[in-house]
Amino acid sequence: MSTSLALQRLSKAAQKAGIQSPAQFESLALRLSRQQERLFSLLLEQGECDNVMVRQTASIGNISECAISLNLKLEVAGDNRRVLCERRPHANKFGERGVLGHWRIAGESKAA
Repeated sequence: MSTSLALQRLSKAAQKAGIQSPAQFESLALRLSRQQERLFSLLLEQGECDNVMVRQTASIGNISECAISLNLKLEVAGDNRRVLCERRPHANKFGERGVLGHWRIAGESKAA
């Protein structure tokens, strides 16, 4: 059986089990923790997100730790995607300068 046919069958089975989005399906296949699943899904759906958005939307306190463990699981699965963070200059509402992380998924899925 071809890989794409097997994935199609698994996808149909997942939909019957109540798993609706491709991100949910991939999270299950990659055996992601709940935090890893939330980060993975958020970045797939939204694209680039800053630290504030990730913390508020996905309820992840230590984004770096979550991204590192997610990247390890992607690597073990042979997936070419990686979660990356770019630090950019930022000024808060008081005019104080700092940096803010901007997170994204780079690379393509092995299934693509």
